[in-house]
Parts: sequence; structure tokens; C-alpha cells
Amino acid sequence: MNNTTKALYELADKMIKGRIEVDEVVAMTGLPKEEIDKIKEKYDNQNPEATYFRTLDLSNYDIGPILNDEEIANDEMD
Repeated sequence: MNNTTKALYELADKMIKGRIEVDEVVAMTGLPKEEIDKIKEKYDNQNPEATYFRTLDLSNYDIGPILNDEEIANDEMD
């Protein structure tokens, strides 16, 4: 492995660690998707809860009251 290829793998590793999508890493580095998936698995295996939370669907939860702290603060002042 020459220095250029090694640098591409290090770049891919940092990008995956920074939560950039696999397809984007493949497009930017030119490395095979299988290799990028191996790198991603390394980080997923370090923290199995991270995989759970990435796949969790929160679209059905109403978090409006949580986000509207101003309304809560106004109610407390009254």
C-alpha cells in the first residue's frame, strides 16, 4: 500500500467517524464500498447503541412542547 492509498483510507476513516454517509465517502475517496463498510462496522461495533439510535424512527413522536420552552416559561410567569 503506497502513501496515497494509505492517506485515502485514513481520510475515509475520519469521514466515517464524523458520520458522513458511506456513499459520500465512496464518491470522495474512490475506495470500494466494501472497504468503507468494513471501516463503518469498526465504529458500529465499538458502540452498538449508536446503531440502534441511528435506525430509530422518531417521526411519530410529538416533541413540539419540548421545543417550545418559551410557552412553558410564559405559563410559569403567570
